[in-house]
Parts: sequence; C-alpha cells; structure tokens
Amino acid sequence: MKKRSILSLACVAGALFIGLMAASQVLSSNVQADRRAMSAANELVTAGHLDQAAVIYGQLLDQGVEDASVYYNLGNVAMQQGNPDRALALYEQAAELSPRDSDIRHNLALAREQAGGLSGSSARGVLASIAQASRSLLTVNELAMLALGSWFLLGFLVLAYRHFQPGKRPAVLRLAGMLATVLVVVSSLALVSRMQV
Repeated sequence: MKKRSILSLACVAGALFIGLMAASQVLSSNVQADRRAMSAANELVTAGHLDQAAVIYGQLLDQGVEDASVYYNLGNVAMQQGNPDRALALYEQAAELSPRDSDIRHNLALAREQAGGLSGSSARGVLASIAQASRSLLTVNELAMLALGSWFLLGFLVLAYRHFQPGKRPAVLRLAGMLATVLVVVSSLALVSRMQV
C-alpha cells in the first residue's frame, strides 16, 4: 500500500514537471520579428538610410513584436543619429528581453556613459536592488517560471513530507523543504520587484 502511494505521488510530480516544462517552452518562446522587414531595415542601416530603417523598426514594435534584436537595432540607429538618451531606453528594453546578451550589455554601458550616467530607472530601495540584480540574470518569463517551479517543488516536498509517519520523516525532506521555501520567497520577491520597478 505504501509503495503504491509513493508511486502515485511520483507520477503526479512527474506529470507536474512535464507540464511545467511544456509551459516554459510556450512562455519563453519570443515572438520572432518579421524576417523580411528586419532584413530590409538592416540593409537600410548599412546603406546609411537611418530614418527609413528607424521607421521599419518602429513599425515592428507597433505591431507588437517583442524581440530584443528590434530594440537593439533601433538603439543602434538612435546612437548613430546622436541620441544617446533614446538609445539608452531602447537598449534597456533589449536587455529586459535578453539579459545575458553581451552586445546589448556593451552598448547599454556605452549609452549610459554618453547619456551622462544611469537612467531614471535606477530607483533606490530594496525592491529596486532586487529587480536590478535579477535583470542581469533572467528575463521576466524565466523568473516567472522559476517562481512557479519553486512553488510546485515546495508543494511536492510538503506532500512527500506528510506522507511519512511523524517519527520516520527523513531529515533530507525537511532540509529540501526549507531550501524550496527560500527559493519560493527569493524568486517571488524578485518577480514582484521586477513588476513593480
């Protein structure tokens, strides 16, 4: 009887894990920019027609495209046009979508330097500090999936812990539960801070 309940618990956990992975694939897949429009805009930049390229990039954004390369390329156009403040805002948007991209980070630093320091988004406070720390590591979608996954893990560990008799509960489950609780708190706080800031 006990083996059957452990097996059913493992099946539920496996199903939740598979569902979580499928959901992460759906949420993390970014909308790809229209390749022809991006190619045309890139060719216009190469030919020196920055205003026309900016119009195409702007149209892609107006259509709801959420692609880091569109923001990055439009930021490059703004920098070439001598507008580091606009470029800074665009690079920050690109960094939100692709926080680990070294080219975006490099151009963002250059734009900050040329714009005269940090942007207005560098607010003070605990939430702002947490948001800033998480920005360089994870996208908002990745952070949301981490928070959701840590909730599932904590729920599974609580169920597993309750399955054992009070005197026979493994210490490793208690430790894993405490670590999962910390992960839930940190990931949820980071997500809330990103949404607030």
